[in-house]
Amino acid sequence: MPHFYFHLWRGGHLTPDEAGVALPTLDAAERRAESMASSIIGQDECAPESVLGWDIEVTDEAGQTMLMLPVSDGQKSMLTQQAA
Repeated sequence: MPHFYFHLWRGGHLTPDEAGVALPTLDAAERRAESMASSIIGQDECAPESVLGWDIEVTDEAGQTMLMLPVSDGQKSMLTQQAA
């Protein structure tokens, strides 16, 4: 099973994910990144503009970037979940 790492970039400052997690697909990794973004916004109860410049970088085991997700996209994810 592929191993993915979820690094947090906050205004150019990196908080690396040293452990990562095994997930079956890149789609599963994207859903996890979206959940992380929603959690960051929900935890701080912050306005989306306060996380501008924050990104979750998903990399594979070789360190190759697989996707970048702006944390502010977590607000969209939260609204979609609330509407469901």
